[in-house]
Amino acid sequence: MGSSSVLKNRFLKLSNELHPLATDTEPDLKKLPGIKAVIFDFYGTLFISGVGDIGIDDGKSDEGLLITAIENSGMTIINPEAGKRGYEIYSLVVDKEIQELKKSGIPYPEPDIRKVWHKVLNQMYTEKLLSTEINSDHVYLMSVEFEARMNPVWPMHDLHETLDGIRKKSCHLGIISNSQFYTPIAFEALAGKSLSELGFENELLHWSFEEARKKPGLKFYELFLRKAKKHLPDLTAENYLYVGNDMLKDVYPASNLGMKTALFAGDKRSLKWRKGDDRCAGLQPDIVITELKQILECI
Repeated sequence: MGSSSVLKNRFLKLSNELHPLATDTEPDLKKLPGIKAVIFDFYGTLFISGVGDIGIDDGKSDEGLLITAIENSGMTIINPEAGKRGYEIYSLVVDKEIQELKKSGIPYPEPDIRKVWHKVLNQMYTEKLLSTEINSDHVYLMSVEFEARMNPVWPMHDLHETLDGIRKKSCHLGIISNSQFYTPIAFEALAGKSLSELGFENELLHWSFEEARKKPGLKFYELFLRKAKKHLPDLTAENYLYVGNDMLKDVYPASNLGMKTALFAGDKRSLKWRKGDDRCAGLQPDIVITELKQILECI
């Protein structure tokens, strides 16, 4: 398994400060009584995302990026076609993993990127594109090197202020996010504190890669509420405020299950109204925020 400290250092080395891009959205704030827990999306909400979401979903790559990531993961390329062929293999493996999970009955599957890169790199080695025999460290490093270059992330400027304020209001903190194993590693590396130090409760952290399913699937959110009920038995869905940047992936499933919702409309990269999707027709979040700290006025 890749060392967490090594991977954190790679995120730090490969990351640069990002600033949100303004939207033309006005905040729509009001008091939301009964909120006992605030649950966040990660990509595009708590953190600015260069592509607006996790890279495996929205990222755009190329052969050069793939080669750079391979070389910085300690592997040696021995064939000039490695970039082109490697990217073909990557696309095929991702698609196959998704289709296999769909066949098992998961409509919105989340393949584990470690499994993907294990297959891709070993196939590249078999085809004599690489001279390096693949081990788990290569797989973990490659996952981080590729994602960090394809999808740079950075904490929202008021992240710490917002989380501190929520804790002071005695609200529980959690995350429901499309994610990979490196998502919490990137969070802690760039936020400078562990998730527990920031106030997040482990039982309220819901990562898609651990469930093999993702947003906007209702089952993904149902599993969160089932887990949360064991941890906080006195809370019901309406005691949770879910904060995300996407009307379909965030507001639609959370509101369907009775949670209160906040649309984060503070960054043009990630804001998605989904006006052409029937599932979002007539759907309204409970509040619209353009800065994370505006949540503090509403709970």
